[in-house]
Amino acid sequence: MSRKFALFAPYITSPDAPALRARIHTPHVARLKELLAAGVIKFGGPFYNDAGAGENAAQRAFGGTFLLLEAESHEEALKIIQADEYYKEGLWDVAHIRLVEYNPLSGYPF
Repeated sequence: MSRKFALFAPYITSPDAPALRARIHTPHVARLKELLAAGVIKFGGPFYNDAGAGENAAQRAFGGTFLLLEAESHEEALKIIQADEYYKEGLWDVAHIRLVEYNPLSGYPF
């Protein structure tokens, strides 16, 4: 039976981060769409950093990635994350990634 995991993966904070994200965004999203279609990824997307949150989308700054996924084990979930372009290319701040198992509320869709 698949277990449920939540990923919180903040981006690095170097000045090069926006250019790196722009360069590898397309393969990252393509892979996530494949995993979504396969039922591995259940929900997710980018989150905004606190300093950029606000009503004006042009003022928002991306802070990282949040995903809900299913895997047979924590090790398998970690391998899925480590195969992502953002991980391989160093956009995610690996020291601060959190991949935790969660137990959804009864009747929750994923």
